[in-house]
Amino acid sequence: MNLVSAELTRKARGRGERREMQVMDTVTRYWFYPADSESAPSIVFIHGYRGNHRGLEAIAGALSDFNIYIPDLPGFGESTPFVSAHSIENYSWWVGEFIHKLQLPHKPHLLGHSFGSIIVSHHAAHAADFDTLILENPVSAPALKGPKAALTLLAKLFFDLAPKLPSKTANWALKSWPMVRGMSIVMTKSHNKKLREWIHRQHDENFNDFESNRVAFEGYSASISHHVSEYAARFQRPTLVLIGTKDDITSPSQQRQMVALLKVENRLVEHRAVGHLTHYEIPDLIAEDIREFLQSRNAN
Repeated sequence: MNLVSAELTRKARGRGERREMQVMDTVTRYWFYPADSESAPSIVFIHGYRGNHRGLEAIAGALSDFNIYIPDLPGFGESTPFVSAHSIENYSWWVGEFIHKLQLPHKPHLLGHSFGSIIVSHHAAHAADFDTLILENPVSAPALKGPKAALTLLAKLFFDLAPKLPSKTANWALKSWPMVRGMSIVMTKSHNKKLREWIHRQHDENFNDFESNRVAFEGYSASISHHVSEYAARFQRPTLVLIGTKDDITSPSQQRQMVALLKVENRLVEHRAVGHLTHYEIPDLIAEDIREFLQSRNAN
């Protein structure tokens, strides 16, 4: 299989270094992907709900001219959970402390994908400890007003019911193959059979990587309780917005409405024939968008 996404992921893992540090009340595990040059700029990536650092590795693989840092969100992957709630506010404070504890020589750029876009947007509305904000497939509108509102409502009904089930039953339901594969099938827009199979494997391997039912329930509640448009008018740093026009979470029109709220330098890039999984389907193009925007800012 000679897929761009798989090859870029392989390259990233070849140079990735597993690290950890105490951030708030969590042991945060993160992966550092060093650039070809020690003086290269840095980008901190924040992944989406139920994922881990691996989901964004293909983009890191295409950005070898940047130092990339990808932590597992508290409660997901290898990072330990918060003692308190897994809320947008707590995740936002955690991002700030993570950036501070990296002790980088220059402010990093900050990228958030999906659920991660809500977290970094809350942070961006309250802090300026980063140079540029990058929102990939941002959740820019209320969950129940997206293109697939009926499916979102069905998911919400499930998450309302699941905590009332016995713990083992709820955990089985959360991690069941039909749920994971169904989500993957709906969100994958590519007609390339090998790419679709690769994406499904990524979800099979990583989508259930959460510490407990509590983390999954609280994270889901946070993901549908807030959206990027709540914070957009308060951003203080230049912002790049990257979307797929077939996104099932937020429509292009909703994304444009969010961008219209921005009072800072910004750019919206729309990719056709792709949806919410740009990090899997077109990581090379996303990386080039990022590189071009950052280089254009440095040239001005």
